[in-house]
Amino acid sequence: MALQPLTISPAGIALIKKYQGLNLEQYQDESGLWVIGYGHMIACYENFAGPLTPETAEALLMLDIQRCQCLLQQCLEISLNQPQYDALVSLALSCGNEAFYQSAILRHINARDFGNALAEWEKAIVLNRREIASLTPQRQAECALFLQGGEVATI
Repeated sequence: MALQPLTISPAGIALIKKYQGLNLEQYQDESGLWVIGYGHMIACYENFAGPLTPETAEALLMLDIQRCQCLLQQCLEISLNQPQYDALVSLALSCGNEAFYQSAILRHINARDFGNALAEWEKAIVLNRREIASLTPQRQAECALFLQGGEVATI
């Protein structure tokens, strides 16, 4: 049976915006990565000369979210409800798709082992091999949102 694909809700987008913040100029984040807009990681082939417009920042965010949603559609083996899905999109966007795909969090969620998934999730504050203490409130908010979802739907 195929999983019913979800899309991020306005509440999920608001969560991402709250914790990513909006920066119209590129800057190096705490992990050493260059970012712009709502936490868009600048790829080596991208060139942002000058500040972004708010509209361009929004478009980059939606592109990044779309990439995360494509990843979730490919790697999730169970159905989630909306709060759980929104929380996972936020996490994947923050960690990066490759790190999320390889994470113990995803393995635990697919195994319906939510206790261990949430324990790992709260510890997911390392980016680019650096511990980023400022990620703690975001991870706590994502976990709280995931828990708001209650029971996970079965396939």
